[in-house]
Amino acid sequence: MKKEINYPAEITFKSVFLLNPDLHEIISAVLVEHGIEGEVRHKPSRNSKFISYTITAEFSSESHLHDVCTKIAAIQGFIMMI
Repeated sequence: MKKEINYPAEITFKSVFLLNPDLHEIISAVLVEHGIEGEVRHKPSRNSKFISYTITAEFSSESHLHDVCTKIAAIQGFIMMI
């Protein structure tokens, strides 16, 4: 059963990528491009091959969230989103 979200809403999600030193700037630029001031935290894997980004931001609608997630998933090195 899908939980209903009342927008605007603060949403947190995680994205996993192959390690790339420019990712933080790229993800932050996607948020800015969509008018979002969010928090972007990152954590490299133990072997430093992968890096996960936890993004927390307020989204105005489901389509706004979808647009941002689609743009992040299109970044080179993207593996999955949780």
